[in-house]
Amino acid sequence: MTAHTVRVTAPAAEAELAADALWQAGAVAIEERQAGNSVVLVAAGPGGAGADPGPLLAAVAGRWPAEVAAVDLDAALDAWRPYARPVVVAGGRLTVRLDGTADPGSGEVVVDPERAFGSGAHPSTRLLLEALVREVHGGERVLDVGSGSGILAVAAVALGAAAALAVDVDPSARQATAASAARNGLADRITVSDAVAGRYDLAVANLLLPDHRALAPALAAAVADGTTLIASGVLATQRDELVAAYPGLTPVAEREEDGWLAVSLRAP
Repeated sequence: MTAHTVRVTAPAAEAELAADALWQAGAVAIEERQAGNSVVLVAAGPGGAGADPGPLLAAVAGRWPAEVAAVDLDAALDAWRPYARPVVVAGGRLTVRLDGTADPGSGEVVVDPERAFGSGAHPSTRLLLEALVREVHGGERVLDVGSGSGILAVAAVALGAAAALAVDVDPSARQATAASAARNGLADRITVSDAVAGRYDLAVANLLLPDHRALAPALAAAVADGTTLIASGVLATQRDELVAAYPGLTPVAEREEDGWLAVSLRAP
């Protein structure tokens, strides 16, 4: 299966500006490659193999040279596997592995993202894993929106949450989440869905800014009185826009890693 990426060449001093323009235009992944005094940014847009690269090209038009390049999607989606390593968060209180079977109570969870997002390596995922270690005390009902591989739902229940609802509109992500729940012996405590329903003691949402805006009313309605939604998947430069998407919730804490942000929003 062939997809298309947009390759942008920018001076090293402007690489961050170019990347930010691509993220703002809806890029879901950007790879940086050093090329002398320049940086080549290889950006993938939303929508999979049929994605229109037009919005990404338009975002950098007239500022930096850009071209559309075809990529073997099947090979690219599996290229990370030989380099994957366990992800350790919160000083070792939680470890995410990508192979084997989890030992209940060991502080380890095992996920295989297959073709979904969520190996634990991305800063936005790590920020939310660390938040779960802080916020899950036992017995909570947790909502995970944009579940991808199911890593956050699985981690929440492994940390002591009573149950989790994992929501994703991508069928391959829902399949990966169900497989991750089963691999960790948690299939009876994790429900997989394509829509938000019910109210929860804690919610996590790893979404791009446009998705936060679209889903904010449903997410705000899903957190019980006085409880917390932890929102990530956005750049630190998008902080004010993220908070503005949730006018009924109050920001009470935030953490940043490698330019990515997670904001804790409290329901009244």
